[in-house]
Amino acid sequence: MKIWQVSLLGSGLFAQIVWQDIDAAFQRARQVERLILVYIYTPWCSPCVMMDQNTWAHPVIATYATRNFHCVRLNAEERDTIFFNGEFFPYRPDIHANQLAYVLLEGKMEYPALVLMEPSGTVLLAMRGYIAPRLMDEILRYFGGGFYRTQKWETFRQTYPSQL
Repeated sequence: MKIWQVSLLGSGLFAQIVWQDIDAAFQRARQVERLILVYIYTPWCSPCVMMDQNTWAHPVIATYATRNFHCVRLNAEERDTIFFNGEFFPYRPDIHANQLAYVLLEGKMEYPALVLMEPSGTVLLAMRGYIAPRLMDEILRYFGGGFYRTQKWETFRQTYPSQL
């Protein structure tokens, strides 16, 4: 488990997300029923850096994500083989990405990306591109609060009073 601590624009406030290994997150999800949040990034991606600084570092988002999801930070270009759900996923030089990132993003390799999954592995959302803090707050509350099971996204957005 890794904790990324990011200062909020020199404010002295810190937000922490507890990032887990993907296989460990799925093991925990079977014990503690929560969705799995997978943040797929690359080290060279400018929008990924912006997500780290603006979105994941926001204390409301960091706190809510850590309390309500099993959070995974996955470098799409990870060269080490990743063990997940009983399978090994190697780095693929032909696509310049790890096979797991390729599978989760269905071959549409755009970064950053957010993938939300049920503990069974069913993908609920695969969203590519920079996500601003307010939209991330809405997404996390919609899925983390279970509203996706009973309410349409548009209805939720009209009724959820985000403070961001």
